[in-house]
Amino acid sequence: MNLRRTGLKSSSQEDWGMSLARSVVNDCLRITEKDNVTVFLYPHNLPLAEDVAEECFRKGADVLLNLYTDKYLVSYHDLLSVESLRQPSVFCRALTESSTAEIWMGGTYDPAVLRKIAPEKNAAAGEGEYKAHYPLSIEKKVRSISIGLALVTKPRAKAYGFDYERWKRMMQAASAVDYSKLARTGKALMDSLRDAKSITVTGPGETNLSFDVSGRRWRLSDGLVDEEDMQNEDFGDEIPAGSLYVAPLEDSARGTVKFNTRTPVMGTNVTGLQLSFEDGRVTRFTGNRSTARLKRDWKSGTGDKDRIGYFGIGFNPRAETGYTVNNVANGAVSIGIGGNEDIGGKNKPGFFHIGTLAGATVKADGRTVLRKGKFVRA
Repeated sequence: MNLRRTGLKSSSQEDWGMSLARSVVNDCLRITEKDNVTVFLYPHNLPLAEDVAEECFRKGADVLLNLYTDKYLVSYHDLLSVESLRQPSVFCRALTESSTAEIWMGGTYDPAVLRKIAPEKNAAAGEGEYKAHYPLSIEKKVRSISIGLALVTKPRAKAYGFDYERWKRMMQAASAVDYSKLARTGKALMDSLRDAKSITVTGPGETNLSFDVSGRRWRLSDGLVDEEDMQNEDFGDEIPAGSLYVAPLEDSARGTVKFNTRTPVMGTNVTGLQLSFEDGRVTRFTGNRSTARLKRDWKSGTGDKDRIGYFGIGFNPRAETGYTVNNVANGAVSIGIGGNEDIGGKNKPGFFHIGTLAGATVKADGRTVLRKGKFVRA
């Protein structure tokens, strides 16, 4: 997929939105007249959702626009009990049951409202959402794409201290890369790591972490849900895309990682998070004032929250760290803890968090793959 090849005019937001819609429908998800498409959105994404719906209608597909609002999100977290939130929504299950493709334009208009949500309510709601969508979506082979540009709002930029115009330009550029070229880059990287067993991540700061990926299948985010993905049960992707990731063996992580990029979480920029592991389990969870809410969420969370759950390397040449696409930024290394059954791991769902390192060195079975954030040619 290459948005520039679809007649994209950077001077026109309307043209840009329609170009993105065409790419999502025709290239990413390959929508046909046999599809029932659900688009999950917030009001600020209505123009893009309408463009997506129009393009789906051109293919003969059926489409439902499913609207969320900031007030709606806060209200159900505030007023429903923890036990109620843990139960899968009848409506969400019905949508997953009837959909063949889902397009996610999720994300509040103003993330500052997320600070009002109690950690135990957030954990419970996440558990309920997982039950409503994930097992059934795999069984039904529902294709899905998440659109990162849906997060780009001025209130979000203000809440996280982003330069709005720079962030917007970066997200558009990272979304408009040549995806056929991106896929080739990702597949070459995957081929170089396919048989790897031991992974070591070092620097900057105090980071020195090792873990085992023996027997685990690497997964590629290239912005396309194609036949190979369907055969491998990789039904979802994202735009911007550009990451290779895997579920490490859950009892294998040893050492420490200190993340050096900011990560926007629940209305707060998380910086300075440090995790120490022994036999795959988190033994220290430390940071600064910005990590306090995250630590409360972690303590309140469910599932295998204290196990390593994710390792990924980004390779999108236009994405930047420090915003909302850390995991796909070129040369960025991301490590996560918590539930990972959806990527081939054994950690039970519940709490999940990914942090990112810029400038890290990665070795696979002693062979340097990434040196100080730069890829090393084999």
